[in-house]
Amino acid sequence: MTLERREVLLAALRGEPTPRFPVMGPGGSINVLTRHVLERFHVALPSAHYSGVLMAELASAVGDMVGFDNNGVPFCLTVEAEVLGARVDMGNGNTLPRISAYPELSPWELAESVPPTPLNKGRIPQVLRAVGLLRKMRPHVPVVGNLTGPATLVSYLVRPTILLDLMRREPGFLHHLLEELVSFLCAYAEALVDQGAEVLVIHEPVGKMGTYVGIDLFSNVLPYLNEVARYAHLGGAYLVLHLCGSRKEMITACREAHVDAFSFDPEVDPGEASSFLSKPVVGTVPPSLVRYFPPEMVLEEILLTVRRGASLISPPCGLGLDTPFANLRIMKEASYRFRVV
Repeated sequence: MTLERREVLLAALRGEPTPRFPVMGPGGSINVLTRHVLERFHVALPSAHYSGVLMAELASAVGDMVGFDNNGVPFCLTVEAEVLGARVDMGNGNTLPRISAYPELSPWELAESVPPTPLNKGRIPQVLRAVGLLRKMRPHVPVVGNLTGPATLVSYLVRPTILLDLMRREPGFLHHLLEELVSFLCAYAEALVDQGAEVLVIHEPVGKMGTYVGIDLFSNVLPYLNEVARYAHLGGAYLVLHLCGSRKEMITACREAHVDAFSFDPEVDPGEASSFLSKPVVGTVPPSLVRYFPPEMVLEEILLTVRRGASLISPPCGLGLDTPFANLRIMKEASYRFRVV
């Protein structure tokens, strides 16, 4: 069974037909951890965010209990920003980590202080340890590593008004900052792949904002995002780009993204996007549906999403720890019990 999980997920990411639609629980901004799992395994937060062993145990437990076709870490999208000076509220047993304040450094100081080799900074060593442990614990289940996208990382590190002012006065600043950040992300991506991650998901929730106080960050960072993808591909990993939002121009720009698959908000028609981009699309359902409605309604929406052209299914981004476990479990049950034609 475990070998089949690996084959079906990777085949779908290659755009090949599969006997059932795989269900991916990446981690990062697409949180799959629930209070039900924490209580079942008697693991407390936020301690698990600091321990590669606990992180790996929870990821494996989630994968087994829910039945995802992968294991994924970390369980938040704050690891890189914290290393670079952003203040992070690590949450508790009821909430997940979130960015709570910008770095105290000025933007130029920030750009000059980005570590070229971040592998011993902050929580990164523990995330890498978790990936390595998962690869050994479940060698036939793909490990998904998660990266904060360059555009989102900029939005976590520099206030919008300051960034806009800098770009007017010093047009080269954004590209200078992006060059430093992408060197950081490439080193991190390479390390994740070296530790055993077969799939990397790059999360760009900032895409939902459209223009960031007048700056279309997503269009600005595409060449840099593609450099991260190049490093991951050199190691043999698959790349999924997760974007929040449904702006037509954003999806059009995705044609220039050198990734293997895309993940969009539920508002984006997966079939249309897949046809336009000539790449597999990971479909999902509205987060309010997963959090507040019964499993039968989640099941119906999942099957509809697959019929509309999604090659894979994942939970929506932004789910909290109070998400009903049954509403995640029904996704995998749908994959095994229903053949969508």
